[in-house]
Order: sequence, then C-alpha cells, then structure tokens
Amino acid sequence: MATPVTMPMLGLTMEEGTVAEWLKNEGDTVTRDEPLLTVEMDKGTMEVPSPASGVLRRIVVQPGTTVPVKTLIAEIAEPGEVIAPLSAAAATPSGGGAGPGSMPLAGGPGDLPWRGPTNAQIAAAAAASLAGPQHVVAAAATRLFASPRARLRARTLDLDLRGMTGTGPQGRIVEADVLAASTAAAVAEPRLVATPLARRLAQEHGVDIDTVVGTGPGGRITQEDVLLAASSGQPPAVAADTAQPATGGVLPLSRLRRLTAEHMASSAQTTARVTLFLEADFSEAARFRAQLQPEFARLGVPKLPWDALIARAAGLALLEHPALLAQWVDGLGLRSPDAVHVGVAVALEPEGLVVPVLRDASSRSLRELARDLLALAEKARAGRLSPTEMQGGTFTITNLGAYRIDGFTPIVNSPETAILGVGRIAPQAVVIDGQVQARTMCSLSLSFDHRVVDGASAAAFLARLAELLERPYTLLGI
Repeated sequence: MATPVTMPMLGLTMEEGTVAEWLKNEGDTVTRDEPLLTVEMDKGTMEVPSPASGVLRRIVVQPGTTVPVKTLIAEIAEPGEVIAPLSAAAATPSGGGAGPGSMPLAGGPGDLPWRGPTNAQIAAAAAASLAGPQHVVAAAATRLFASPRARLRARTLDLDLRGMTGTGPQGRIVEADVLAASTAAAVAEPRLVATPLARRLAQEHGVDIDTVVGTGPGGRITQEDVLLAASSGQPPAVAADTAQPATGGVLPLSRLRRLTAEHMASSAQTTARVTLFLEADFSEAARFRAQLQPEFARLGVPKLPWDALIARAAGLALLEHPALLAQWVDGLGLRSPDAVHVGVAVALEPEGLVVPVLRDASSRSLRELARDLLALAEKARAGRLSPTEMQGGTFTITNLGAYRIDGFTPIVNSPETAILGVGRIAPQAVVIDGQVQARTMCSLSLSFDHRVVDGASAAAFLARLAELLERPYTLLGI
C-alpha cells in the first residue's frame, strides 16, 4: 500500500506550511528518514525526512504552495506498485470544492478512497506481475548508494547523483566523488547554481539571476550575492509593473511579514509595556573583546559578537533578578522557567526577523555562546533554523547599533516578560571626575511587562547588567 506524505506539524502552534523545495523528483527512490523536502513555516525553513522507503510515485503539492498541516502532499509506493488516481478535490491543496467521495486532504492511509482500478491500470499491474523477478533485479541494479554527506553536497551544488561513479566501499558515492563531478562539470560546461532562497530573493527583487556572480562554494549564488546585485541597481528581470504594485495598489504581505506583524500587534495590545533607558560605559568591554577575539579565532570561533557578550551578562544578571524571567499566564498567574535561555533577534532580508535562542546563557562559557550565536545567525539568514532552535526563550536581545540607532523602545517578545534593546557602541564625550574624556558608550533600553515586574526590580536588573558589562572580566566566571 502506498504511504501518504502529509504536511507535518513542526511546531505546537503550526497550522499550515509552505512546500519550499522537493529534494527528490517523481520516480526517484527514497529511503526512510532521508531528507525528502523542505518546508517553510512560521519561523524558518526545515528539512522533512521521508516517512517510508520506496519510490516517490506522486507529488501532489508543488513548491511555493501553502497548505494546512496533515494535508496530503505526496505519495511513496513500492517499486512497481500501482496507486489509485487522485480525485480533483484531493489535488487541490486548499480543499475547496471537495465533494462527496473525494479524498480528504488530511488523514492517514485509511482515509484514502478506493474507486477501483481503470482498465489501463489493470493491464499495467498484470504486466508488472508477469515481469516481477526481472523488475526486482532491475530495481536493485539501479538503486543509488550514496553517503549522507554526498547527498547533502550534491543538493548544495545542484548536481544529480545518478551517473556518478562511486569510489567508496562497494561503489558507494562519497563526498569526494561529488566534488570531483562538480569540478568536471564546471570545466566542461559552467552551470548556474543558486540556493532556493537566492532564487526566491531574486524573483522578489526583480534581479536577473543569470547575470549574478556567485561567491559561494563552487561559485554558488547566495542570498548575499542577490542582495548585492539588487542594491547595485542591476536592471530588473521582470517588468516594473509586475515587481511593484501600481500607484494606490496593495502589495501582499509575505508569510513571515504577516506573522511577525500579528505577533508584535498582539504583544503591544496585551502587555503593560514600560521602557527604561541607561547609558553604559563599554570602554573596558571594548578592550576586553579586542583581547579575546584573537584567542577565540585560534580556538575555532571566528569572532566574539557583541550580542554573545551581552547575552552572557544578561544571563548572569537574570540569575540575580529572576523576577524578569517570570511569564504571565492569563487567568492562572505567573510561570517561572527553570533555566535562562536568551533569544537574539536576527534581521532577515528583504524583511522579517527571527529569534534563535542561546540555551543556558547563564552557565555556559562565553566562547560557547559566541560559537552557537554565529552558527544560529548563519542558519537564520539561510532560512534553515529548526523550530526547536527558536523555542523556549525566556529573555530577548535586539540590537540596532549597526544601523547607527542610539536608543529605541523594543516590543516585548511574548510570552516573555522583558526585552533588551542595544544601541550603537560609539565614542562619546563623557564627564568623569570633573574632566571631559572620550569613552565608548552604549544606550541600553529595557522594555518589560509591568503586570509581571515592578519598575524598581526592572531598574535593578538593568543596573546590574550594565555593571557586568562595565566590568566584563567577571563574564569569564569566578
């Protein structure tokens, strides 16, 4: 019996998802738990494994289509198995117009209707049964053996594993074979290779991707290449009236923009937000960071981001002021998380933001936090964050210093109670002991829910946070 592939529920609040890319084509052999497709959801894009081994017999939902969770999106069958045709309603992701006897969009194998095979299907099944042994032998002969790293590298380089000669054990295709094939293909005939996100951004910005120069591995076009081409004024690939709405028209919101707007509006309406401002002296922190960066690089961490340093200080300050970790639960009271997990807002291009979470920011080393933050930020900009990497935060940091913003009033990231806004870190003239001195200053703004915590408690936390950053050597642990 064919195995249905349905839109998975990748988060507790996920109601629908968008098929971003099929990693297999119809007719390809798939193995259970092998990456089958990527799904774009509320907080990023995630690979979905195959629920069964067999042949991807039918793709029902095409890339770019949004459907509710548990909607049938594909079917996997045994080699040679004949599957029943889909009804017109079942092939429509929205489920609109479904009539009696049509296949439901959401359900398991028992929900599939049986209308009886057609004469053509009966003939095909009979032919398959007569040629059974030969078919099995042919399937075994054409089965593709490749390592997981080889498959991942092939998808990255947009290469077809079929036709490659494997040099691994028993002829298995390994990563070195894929890289060799990529080099040979580039010499024989240069190919345009671009990430799915880069192609989508090129379409949104009206950039002709055929003219973009790739700077990624093997000349792969990345999102940064597309954005650079867009900012340099490259001629659009489509007519202007299709790239932007006409005067007075409405440009539809992207899914991420819409969900971000809804979440921010809900937080602003349901929390009693108050914002405190404090000017902190980052002079010593700047020296501290400059001293640590070479050592971090030697240990395999390219740099020490300011946000990692601030997250570590926030984690220690939150241990001393746990009231800011409490979360409001309507009708019940306050919930107290059992750990300090600090989220760091990452802006996405062309719009939207995500908040990957640094786990146990109060107990892990500064180097570990820096390493994890760099990896999470890279995954976020590539659209590859998993739901678990964005869940469970108890405090959030949002930094607009790179945009020369001195101070702002951030919106609390519900259900959390507080969020820290970080302004630019820059030299300023400051009076110290009656003398004007040049110091490296930073404006910190703490927005908090006054229903959960009082102003004095929030102020004490912010003062302690600033103190830790002004004496940063305590962040290494005592």
